[in-house]
Amino acid sequence: MKPFLLGFPPTIENSALLPTETTYKMVGDNTGNLAFCHAISQALGVELNSILWHAPAPQIDSMGDIGVITMANQLGPHADLGWAAKPLQDVKCKLVGIGLGAQAGNSQEELEIPEGTLDWIRNIQERAPGSHPNIAMRGEFSQRALERYGLADRTVVLGCPTLFISPEKRLGKTIAARFNENPLPSNVAITAGHQLWTHLSTLENSLVKIASSTGGAYICQSPLEMVMLGRGEASLLSIESRNACRNYIAPYMSDDEFVRWSIRHAHSFFSASAWMEYLRRFDFVIGTRIHGVMLALQVGVPAVCLAHDSRTVELCQTMLVPYVRAQDIASRLTRDTLPSLFNFDPDLFDQNRIKLAKAYVSFLQNNKLIPAPYLKHLTE
Repeated sequence: MKPFLLGFPPTIENSALLPTETTYKMVGDNTGNLAFCHAISQALGVELNSILWHAPAPQIDSMGDIGVITMANQLGPHADLGWAAKPLQDVKCKLVGIGLGAQAGNSQEELEIPEGTLDWIRNIQERAPGSHPNIAMRGEFSQRALERYGLADRTVVLGCPTLFISPEKRLGKTIAARFNENPLPSNVAITAGHQLWTHLSTLENSLVKIASSTGGAYICQSPLEMVMLGRGEASLLSIESRNACRNYIAPYMSDDEFVRWSIRHAHSFFSASAWMEYLRRFDFVIGTRIHGVMLALQVGVPAVCLAHDSRTVELCQTMLVPYVRAQDIASRLTRDTLPSLFNFDPDLFDQNRIKLAKAYVSFLQNNKLIPAPYLKHLTE
């Protein structure tokens, strides 16, 4: 059976020739989606064609036999996916969803899920390739959010597919060895946040100073203004937008200094492979973006996620990714304090990764998808 992605492509071809607004829309308003889609394509061992959710049913059916839906933090009152449920009523192909998660301030909340989103989930589950669960959840909190609606039985917890990009069985040991070689990082990359997360601005300021002092990088995923910074387009932003970014990132800089700083340190990527290739040069990666952290870990670079909501906490706990709750950091971070944040057990990480890989392989096979040989090798 021929699979295809019902979502975004893993790479934006010829992105350098396209306006930032265009490329940004093509990745679903967050370049982190590229990491997710790349991971799914790699796990299936093929370059998957892709089509967006809102395409007419005949076009979706023409793509192949099984649509693999790239999901995100879509459970909660913030997202009503009734508009996405309607096209699926008429599709004839089978459907498999990967990466569905809940969005909440904390993992104790009981989430209200709009009826439109529940219909979307039901339509996907009704089109399972077989009798097994066909939706992979990010964690137990997300799965519990569906229990009250009677929709959890057709789901399985797998974390994020980015955990399985690397074919290395003992990835945790590689990461730990890299950290032990250089416990005081001399070259640090930051996974940039969002300029409207003003409650995190003090933390972001300290991270930026670390990146600047180590000749490091500031890697932007969203929103559009931040991605423009990463493409060297700070001077194209309105003064209001540029000031919002500057106040969040480095309020002590003048406007001219900030523009020059962004050209030197800020980066945006429209290819997960190029992103990972770039991350290989760093000693340490830290920040609030889980996908930027995951890509660093996959190339053996020590990384810490500064978790600021239930979504990132859930993913880190499911996959045993090193993390610290952002609200628990009482003071500004410095380069000297970074090693204390890297709470990492390589053996537990590897054991958990192999366990989740086995569940992932079973999930794919049960849904008539063929896992790539390297992924099966991880389970042996």
